Amino acid sequence: MPAAAQVPAWVPRELGVFDTERGRVRVQVIADSLRVPSAIAFLPDGRVLVAERAAGRLDLIDLGSGARSALEGLPPVFAETDGGMLDVLPHPDYAANGWIYFAYSIRTGGGNTTVVDRARLRGTRMVDRQRLFAALPAVDNGHHFGCRLVLQDGYLFISLGDRDQRDRAQRLDNHHGKIVRLHEDGRVPTDNPFVAVSGALPEIWSLGHRNPQGLALRDGVLWEHEHGPRGGDEINIIRRGANYGWPLITYGREYEGGPVGEGLTARPGLEQPVHYFIPSIAPSGMTFYTGDSFPRWRGNLFIGAMGLTHLGRYSFRGDTLVREERIFDGMPWRVRAVTQGPDGLLYMAVDTGGMVLRLRPADPAP
Repeated sequence: MPAAAQVPAWVPRELGVFDTERGRVRVQVIADSLRVPSAIAFLPDGRVLVAERAAGRLDLIDLGSGARSALEGLPPVFAETDGGMLDVLPHPDYAANGWIYFAYSIRTGGGNTTVVDRARLRGTRMVDRQRLFAALPAVDNGHHFGCRLVLQDGYLFISLGDRDQRDRAQRLDNHHGKIVRLHEDGRVPTDNPFVAVSGALPEIWSLGHRNPQGLALRDGVLWEHEHGPRGGDEINIIRRGANYGWPLITYGREYEGGPVGEGLTARPGLEQPVHYFIPSIAPSGMTFYTGDSFPRWRGNLFIGAMGLTHLGRYSFRGDTLVREERIFDGMPWRVRAVTQGPDGLLYMAVDTGGMVLRLRPADPAP
């Protein structure tokens, strides 16, 4: 009898080799033709979850075979303008509890808002779905939803945009322009900073944000980035109960020109960013690299850029930025997300071609 045919392992498409300040990287295409891939997350078995913002869905990609499936059992999603499927995050103890957290926008009777659910995966279907959070109030526009998720020590942090209602970012009676903190099951922690403040929503952890589309942990400390208007994108360290100033202070200007408000960049009692960008880079996605595949990148912060179409690498000494590198500068890539995989490699999602890309060293480790 003839020998059985050998089925070749799936090999991602090679996109090219690129120079960086700390060695060359090889870029491979894991998936393409996605509709605005906004988030990437890994299950313990190495499969990849991808949020397609504009399609309002979650995809599951098998890196062993290249097979891709759209998950079933998801609720209706408001996928217009800035809305859609915004973020996805498996629980750190996913292998034991099976929870997957995801943030998306919905249409309600009063407008549109951001919600966060969790559910379990059975095959390619989401089951046991629970609503954990809905931002208040709903607004009849499709702008500035945020939204990123972080799970830390049993707490869930959610970053929320100001919904283009800037003055609400300074008020505690709504969730717009806030970062909120919940227990991982949706309950409100009794030690949140505004629990005892009359008229304040108890979920609020920090305020004065514009449109935060990056959230990440570094040594247990929560970092964030957010869009400014015309300039003034920020990197911030998030502290309990702190006010980050929007729209009272900003390093940006109005889109049509002129100052925002009184044109202030600082004011007593309001936090200063760790770093700000002029002109805007339009940041999206955020991760600190901790792996072994790129030892010269260890400890660096990576942020995607949609306006200036690059992957930013930021080296800090403590909380002080000491070096910025713009990787892939000049490529037509609006980088939506960047994350570290369990293999120690970097993955990023870009609008151009709707691609999920894998970065691996092109040279032997030094």
